[in-house]
Amino acid sequence: MSHASKVRELDFSDLYLGHPGVAERFSDVPGAPANPLCAGPALRADLDRLAELCRGRLDGTPAASAFQVSHDEVNYRVTVLRAVAGLTFVLRKMAGRVDSLAALGLPQAYLHQLMARELCGLVIVAGAAKSGKTMSACALLRDRLRAHGGVAVTGERPIELPLEGSHGQGICFQTSMPAEPRHFAGAFRQLLRSGAQTILIDEIGDHETAVEVLQASVSGHLIVTTMLADSVAQAVGKLQALASHKLPAERSQALLADGLGAVLHQQLLRGPKVMLKAELLSLRGAAAVRASLRNGDHEMLASELRRQMASMISANAAAQRMAAA
Repeated sequence: MSHASKVRELDFSDLYLGHPGVAERFSDVPGAPANPLCAGPALRADLDRLAELCRGRLDGTPAASAFQVSHDEVNYRVTVLRAVAGLTFVLRKMAGRVDSLAALGLPQAYLHQLMARELCGLVIVAGAAKSGKTMSACALLRDRLRAHGGVAVTGERPIELPLEGSHGQGICFQTSMPAEPRHFAGAFRQLLRSGAQTILIDEIGDHETAVEVLQASVSGHLIVTTMLADSVAQAVGKLQALASHKLPAERSQALLADGLGAVLHQQLLRGPKVMLKAELLSLRGAAAVRASLRNGDHEMLASELRRQMASMISANAAAQRMAAA
């Protein structure tokens, strides 16, 4: 980093920029001796230009909590952190393209489940912050449009990856969700009226949207969303808890049992090379899992996940032996 003169040259997770009393720092720099890592002096001019760009963008919308900027041919998602001593801009690079699920490192056995034409209902991509959930969700949508065609719409805040346009015989339209979470449910209902078979929506964080999504998941749509969660079971539990604030527990459990299609939980293992570690729970043909969800029993999800993982590994090994024969 000491020799870099442009922010675009660096690999990092977040850049903390513009605080009046704290020097600029980059988090999660591969191989760095410290985390977060202080910016080198050679970056000063480029950091100043980037900070000025962020301030100018904020001047146009003073109440904004997040926005996007483009600098030196790189797009950044900017979160406004209003700290005690002054504003800090938290910048994260936005990928310029959507990779395929295979290129992201998802196992072939998972691809077989996620790419099945008959997959419908709610698919949750879960994980910690900075685990690549948005990229995986967008990759799933893009790959399915390329494979099966159809129409997809998104409701995002902010729009992070380029999906709008044609993908094989399929098409996608990207839309921005309202700034206020209380308006999410209404915006989601509008997406349902678009006629699209596939809908990608930002993380569900309010009770009304949770109910709307679960109700739509049993109507033939494929709905893809992301969720902050440490495990498959936690993701399922969080969604049911949100819906149960608006519906009787029996009703939310029934919707979840009937509407859940799959849960993909992933982690990014950072080192010299970033690797994706993922677990997939598929509910295609999993009558016992649906029965347990209907009863509000999430305890067995971990054992079912292990059973499915073992089955997929065995099936994949058998396929490889047949191919080699």
